[in-house]
Amino acid sequence: MTSPPATPPREVSFYDEDWRLEDIASDCEWAEEYRPGGFHPARILLRVSGQHKVSRAHSSELQDQIIDWRCSIPRYAVLEIMTAQSSTAFTELAILDHLSNSAPEDPNAQHITKLLKRFHHEGPNDNHQCLVFELMGASAASLVEELPENIPKLWGVPQRYAKPVAKKILIHALHGLKFMHKNGVVHGDLQPGNLLFSIENLDEVDQQQLEQNRTDAAIPLRRIDKKTDRWLETDFYVKLSDFGAESTVTPKGLRSPEVILKRPFGSSIDIWSFGCLMYEFLTSEPLLTVMTCGYDQEHRDKADDDHLIQLNGKIRPLPESIMRSWSRADRWYDLDHKQFCDFEPYKSLEQRFAKNKHPDIDDEEAATICQLIRVILVYDPAELLKQPWFFE
Repeated sequence: MTSPPATPPREVSFYDEDWRLEDIASDCEWAEEYRPGGFHPARILLRVSGQHKVSRAHSSELQDQIIDWRCSIPRYAVLEIMTAQSSTAFTELAILDHLSNSAPEDPNAQHITKLLKRFHHEGPNDNHQCLVFELMGASAASLVEELPENIPKLWGVPQRYAKPVAKKILIHALHGLKFMHKNGVVHGDLQPGNLLFSIENLDEVDQQQLEQNRTDAAIPLRRIDKKTDRWLETDFYVKLSDFGAESTVTPKGLRSPEVILKRPFGSSIDIWSFGCLMYEFLTSEPLLTVMTCGYDQEHRDKADDDHLIQLNGKIRPLPESIMRSWSRADRWYDLDHKQFCDFEPYKSLEQRFAKNKHPDIDDEEAATICQLIRVILVYDPAELLKQPWFFE
């Protein structure tokens, strides 16, 4: 008879020789986080805190696990179970409370996901803060893949929203940002995955119709040593979500110059991300592609340098203030800001947009959009909503 496995430490090692589970090729939370202080093993039909039943489970990113639940009253909502040692739970609660109490009658408030209640749940991996949100649908990142016109996925054929839908997503994101910034909150992680579509009222839908097949919902996790693991279990609206970050976690390609250079920042970092998303939604490709090939500082520095070089080539020449803050600028540019290297220059924003734009966008409109993207850093959300393109 084999001995039981040792209790894993609360901190996850980044060295694969210390991992206890086999690697899985799936877009889901990192399995090694199922340990004391980590994820709670939620499963279909699990009752949380005695009254909330899990109907569908969704994979998540970073520290949170998103699931649907149905409580004792006939109402569906979304339950977010924080990791037991999550440092973001208090931050997210404070932000949500602040936004909930900040002029709820403001029409822009309807573009922020609503917190309905909160409670704690004791599980095998410690005590978890649980947040209950209004029921929302798919994210802007995932829904585009399910549109009939994008199925089947074909090589070389872009997956994108129709222009009116893309425009409406952008408008609603701006309304949400306007409300947040007006009330002193910076999102810090504006990306398609945090733009959620509204969903029809499901209160009258039979629970069995919504319950996810347990086999489909489960991805088998197996220990490397083959032992049994004790810390696992076998007319739309768009709203901003995920307010729990204690620091900026913006995807690399959506970072503003001040985030790249670790300078003080404010709400303008959300506006910068919005400008990049505007290009992305209308072309189905990222404006700035930044890759990190390693975790050490040297690799991070190379990625940051590449990001700034792309900004200089695709958007506009970097100003003197950024060049002075960029400690490695002299590796790439002379005192007159001319490149040392003779690598092929990046195509400009206008050239790239003309090549990849939605077919419903003509040349005149393309010029307007590119001009708007170029000036987007100097506008706040309230000013951007005055731009005529959004309402044409």
